This record gives sequence, structure tokens and C-alpha cells, in this order.
Amino acid sequence: MAATKTAAKKAAPKKLGTSADDRYFADQSPEKRALLEKLRALVIKAVPDADVSIKWGVPFYQRNGKNVCALASFKDHVGINFFASPSALPDPQKKLEGSGKSNRMLKVRSAADIDSASITRWLKAAAA
Repeated sequence: MAATKTAAKKAAPKKLGTSADDRYFADQSPEKRALLEKLRALVIKAVPDADVSIKWGVPFYQRNGKNVCALASFKDHVGINFFASPSALPDPQKKLEGSGKSNRMLKVRSAADIDSASITRWLKAAAA
């Protein structure tokens, strides 16, 4: 019986809020942790079936094997990277940064930088 439970645990994907991202968040300063947790709550709400794993040292959130976003802490901000074509991420206020073909980053320095409606829209576009 114990072998069956162990095998089932290994096969189960890591869901949002599991130890992978919890450990990363726990290593951050209280201010950055609070911002990361607010962003993670938006990810959970917008893409509830996303899986989480650590890639390149930061939490990545995927849906059906496709990267949706990543959360990371930097010296002066935290960031959320959206993995989608810039054309799928409408940004009339020019809040997103980057020039690549497949992702953009929102730098968050305070809770005031978290525009829930825009972030939710970008998450859904990246998950589509």
C-alpha cells in the first residue's frame, strides 16, 4: 500500500501554492514576499489549473505544458513575466517591458503597481 501512495505522489503534478513556489517566496524579504503572494493570487484566480515548477531558480506557472508566466524577485522590484506574443498582450499604458518575440515583464515595486484587471487579462492571454 505504501508503495502505491509513493508512486501516486511522484506522478501528481505540482499545483499552485505547493512547496516549490512556497519555498521561493519564503526566501524573500517580507515586502517582496507580500508582492509575490499578491501576484500568485492573481495567477491562481486567472489560471486555476496551472502547474508550478522551479526553472532557472524561479517559479514558472504552466498550463498543459505551456509556460504562462514566471514570478521573480530582483534587487529593486519583483517581476511577472508573461509568455505570449506582444500582440496578445495589449498594453496601452506601456507598463510591460521587454523587446523579445515571446514575452514581456511587468516590474512591481509596490502594491500600487498591481493592476489586477490588466494582469488578469495578460494571464488569460498567455494561457490561451
